[in-house]
Formats: sequence, C-alpha cells, structure tokens
Amino acid sequence: MKHYYFEVERRHRESHVYITNEASQKIGEIILHPREKFDKEHSFLFRYRDGESYFLGLRQRRFKDMNVARYELFTDDEKFKFKERKIHNIMNFRVDGVIDDSNYSFTERVANTLEMVKEGVTIGRITEDEIVVNDHTLRVEESVLFLMYFMFKLYKREPVSFKKYLYNMG
Repeated sequence: MKHYYFEVERRHRESHVYITNEASQKIGEIILHPREKFDKEHSFLFRYRDGESYFLGLRQRRFKDMNVARYELFTDDEKFKFKERKIHNIMNFRVDGVIDDSNYSFTERVANTLEMVKEGVTIGRITEDEIVVNDHTLRVEESVLFLMYFMFKLYKREPVSFKKYLYNMG
C-alpha cells in the first residue's frame, strides 16, 4: 500500500497544497483551476512533479439535473465522465464513472472516509489526514481520488480545512 498526505506550504503571499509520500517527498500539487462550463469554486487540477496533469470539475448544473451532480475528468488527451447515482446520493455520497473501460465508484463507507472502488474492489481511500492506495494504482486513479475528495466534502457541506491555501490559477 502507498500512503500519501496533504501538505500545506505558505511563503509570503503565496500558498500551495501538495501531496507528499511517506518519505515527505512532494509528488504533485493540487490547484484551484476555474474553467468555462464548470463551477469556479469546484474545479481542480492535480499536477505531478513531472508536469503530467489531471483536471476534475463539477459541471454547472442545469434545472433538469439539479439533484444529480456531474463531474468531468480531463487528462492530456482524454475525457471521462462521472455522476452521482440517483437515489443512492440521498443518504450517502456515491459517484460512478468509467475510465478506460473499467467501472469506478466513489462512496462513503466509513464516516468521513471516501473510498474508490474499481470493478468491485477497493483500491484507495482518503481522509483529511491520510490517503492510502494500492501499490499498483495508476496515476489517473490516484489523481481522481485526490480531487474527488473536494467533491465529497462539498456533498457533505463540510469545509476542507486547507482549501483556502490552494494556488488559484483563475
């Protein structure tokens, strides 16, 4: 299992939120990244140290789908869609989607813990204190888990204590 952590770095007027590994090495940064057609407060980019990046945003809601949130994940050359499950989302957070022909679900199984399930097998979980993923988890899977945490907290109407420190590209 790989363990990651959120790390806030503040210098002068700038602040950043990084994901670090067990050796306290920064593997990437989470950035607030407003985009057209997405909610400006809920559009995020995760950029690995080597420059590879992933964007996850909450689509602006239309009247006909006010009760079901829709999310889109963009890689350098692909787009994947996720959406809340009707009925399931009344009691608990539940988002489903497909990445490269594999089914993914993001659910709250334990209080304040978001789990990522791929084809019925839990491959990662995240809390405000710790992120744990399987050793063979792909970068796209790690990235969507890191970013979906913000959507999970939005659903629960709970603040993310370090969100105010995200670098804003807008």
